Amino acid sequence: MSITNRNGTITLTSFAELAEVLDPATLPDYAATSSTEVPTQLTSSQATADSDLATLIAQLASLSGGVETMAREDARAREQATIELARYEALLAERGDAERALAEARRVRAAAEHLAAEAFSDEARTRAAHDVSAARSLELQCIELLAERTRATEEVASRPHLARILAERQRLADHQREAARLADAERADSVTTGVTAVHQALSRDDVDEAHELLQPLAREFPDNVDVRRMVDVVRWRLRNRMVAPAEAALRDISHPPYRDDPEATLTRLADVRTGGLPEDLARRVFGLWSNACFRAVQQRGWQEPRREAPVTSRGTVWARPEKDGPYRVVSSLDEPKWRVGDRVPEHIATRAPVLRDGPTRRRDSVNREA
Repeated sequence: MSITNRNGTITLTSFAELAEVLDPATLPDYAATSSTEVPTQLTSSQATADSDLATLIAQLASLSGGVETMAREDARAREQATIELARYEALLAERGDAERALAEARRVRAAAEHLAAEAFSDEARTRAAHDVSAARSLELQCIELLAERTRATEEVASRPHLARILAERQRLADHQREAARLADAERADSVTTGVTAVHQALSRDDVDEAHELLQPLAREFPDNVDVRRMVDVVRWRLRNRMVAPAEAALRDISHPPYRDDPEATLTRLADVRTGGLPEDLARRVFGLWSNACFRAVQQRGWQEPRREAPVTSRGTVWARPEKDGPYRVVSSLDEPKWRVGDRVPEHIATRAPVLRDGPTRRRDSVNREA
């Protein structure tokens, strides 16, 4: 139930009482307003948007046309510059020919002047004087031609498009020269650093490390003087490291107490590593060792010496300490499979050929007797 206050205001106690207070006829028609005014506003906004889009498309079309026009003009300019470049290079070649022709004309004139002054016969001097005049005329023509070609070359080179191409070419050439200079400097640093490292390894007597460091240097800089020198040094050091022990052993066995002691001789030679030795040196060590083994077997009184040599200049000698007894290793040269004193199975021992006194031993005996 609605209540009317003293000041004329109405207090409602429920929504149902609102219909009693308000007259629907006095309310505005919002439905009619939304059906007429809102579409009008939307149509105006859409028209403005369409106008802006058309303007944007027109601007893009104009800009695209301008870009295409500039591209065509640039292509024509580039084509013209290419033509001018060909003309410029032809003029350069002609100027070079003119310079060589001028040099030849001057040489001929000088020779003719010398002949005119120094010729023995009058006829030769007369003809030489005529040649001097002709050579001077040709020299002047060459000078004029050279001046004309130089002027034409400079005139073509001053044209804007060609000047730009020539400047770009010069920048490229400068860049290539700088890159080459940096590459050469880097290569020089690599060589210096590598050679220094090889020197340091050699100073520590570490030939293997020096050889390992030198391999990439030798592949990359095969013609470098310092690298080639180090290759020779390392090769000599490696060879000397392998050869020196063998040569020292050969020197030792040629003097007492080894010379007349086969046991000491074979023991001394058995310490030599023949792998990697030059073939002639390895064969000499092997032959002397074989002869020492034969003499030692005889001296011991052993029986049936045999020598197994699976590869050149390496092998093992065995024999029977007692008749019909098992074979025992007498000595082994660079053959780690066998050790002195090892028992050799019969089927393996008898496959090896019989060891006989070698020619080296016989020559040594003859030399001592002499």
